[in-house]
Amino acid sequence: MSYATHLLFCLLFTTSAFAQKPSGVWDVLAYGTKGDGQTMDTKAIQTAVDQCHTAGGGKVYLHNGTFLSGTIYLKSNVTLYLDAGTTLLGSPKVADFPDQTSDYPTYDEHPLTSKALIYAENCRNISIEGRGTIDGRGDILDNRGPNDPYLRPSFKYRPRILHIRGCENVLIKGVTLQNSASWVQTYQACKNLVIDGITVDSRENKDVENPNREHAVKHRNTDGMDLVDCELVRVSNCFITSGDDGICIKSFSPDKVCRNISITNCHVSSGASGIKIGTETAGRFEDIVIQNCTVFDTWGDGLAIMTVDGAQIKRVTISNISLRNIKRAGIFVRLNTRNKKFGTNTTNNTPALQDILITNIQGSRLAALGCSITGLPDYPVEHVTLRNLNFEFEGGITGFKPTAVPEKSDAYPVGTMFGTTLPAYGFYVRHARNVTFDQVQLRFANEDQRPAMVFDDTEELEIRGLKAQSVAQTPELIRLINTRKTLIADSRPTAAVTSFLSIYGDKSSAIALINNQLGQSAQMYFLEAPSLKASVKESGTIQ
Repeated sequence: MSYATHLLFCLLFTTSAFAQKPSGVWDVLAYGTKGDGQTMDTKAIQTAVDQCHTAGGGKVYLHNGTFLSGTIYLKSNVTLYLDAGTTLLGSPKVADFPDQTSDYPTYDEHPLTSKALIYAENCRNISIEGRGTIDGRGDILDNRGPNDPYLRPSFKYRPRILHIRGCENVLIKGVTLQNSASWVQTYQACKNLVIDGITVDSRENKDVENPNREHAVKHRNTDGMDLVDCELVRVSNCFITSGDDGICIKSFSPDKVCRNISITNCHVSSGASGIKIGTETAGRFEDIVIQNCTVFDTWGDGLAIMTVDGAQIKRVTISNISLRNIKRAGIFVRLNTRNKKFGTNTTNNTPALQDILITNIQGSRLAALGCSITGLPDYPVEHVTLRNLNFEFEGGITGFKPTAVPEKSDAYPVGTMFGTTLPAYGFYVRHARNVTFDQVQLRFANEDQRPAMVFDDTEELEIRGLKAQSVAQTPELIRLINTRKTLIADSRPTAAVTSFLSIYGDKSSAIALINNQLGQSAQMYFLEAPSLKASVKESGTIQ
């Protein structure tokens, strides 16, 4: 062997540990990672990501170890793959999660991004896959001494596990994300995003029956998943248990749109709302489908749709959902005008909430609070259909006396915003146009003397096939207040009730009762004033 040949052989041998093999796999162990959970492996992992990206793409492979790391920057055409039994472990030091400047608006007005264990911005064709675990160590970051500036003074100091922004063609598959210090995973302004078969385990207080849940264990705002201003999104086959909202669709930008989003075959349990559009709602929300999911052991609202910062929400379909043990509203639909602004945005759009279809929903152990669908006098909720609902509420409210429900047009939206109990044990609907309830069954586990349904300032209301429980002390099964063009057909109380219907308000008009079974009702309807009798037409009643 010549000297030149021997020298070339030696050079190839000594550099082979850091040379890419034709397989397209960058093994982080070859870049000097220890994988012992004690040594910082950030630099070695990042080097593997950088070289994989520079070579045109491939798979960065983590296996057989626990890899301690600060922020890793994912890059185009790179798959970060965590083998089964492998853990990517977040650093306990907040300083290992730096902020980066960004043109994308944030949750608050601060111009920096939130910190993250894995961060990507303006990339294409990126993925995080495998059966491994990414642990944000939120419990360590959150349990520091009282003089630590990072204890919890601000949202921006607590790192997320994943923060993906402005990226296209993103796949997150199979991994477990656990113990975050903040929102578990945020995807902002992404397009063609697939999240499939992942597990989120980031619930600080797992006891949903603890009424003091936010103080028993520090509350870290650990949303399970946040989709912000994203398009073409498919979320499927996920199990999410989170300390705050489970799955959220949000908007920070008045000129952006959340569109073509499907969420299917997911199981969600959360310390706040289960599946939610909002709270941050600056832009538009269109063509969203949520189906075949279970929401259970949830402290907040089960299913929530809201526009509060100027968003227009149109064409939302929710179907085949099972709700169990929901501590606030089983269904909460709200339009109001909080009008929060994000980043450098200075304007708000004109809000709208319309074309909502909610079908085939089962609910048990729903809070005594009741459900609500509410807009504002100048901005009504429009074109909402609820079909095939079967709900059992906790009930237990007796001696209830109706009082005026405040508008709270700029308040933070949550099921309890109007009080701990609504005027109806089932549904309270106000400032709404063209609302349909079709084949709805309502009952309670404990005696409740409130009406099953109360409607205030509605137009084009239709109720068909309602079966609702009551007690002898219930004043009426359905209460109408200033409703116009109302049809109630093929409906009945399932137990004794004083009156099937009561009508209040001098604006009430054009109320039709057709083919209702009222054998359990002492009287068909009660009128606040005799002049309202002309507004009621009745036919086909079965006594």
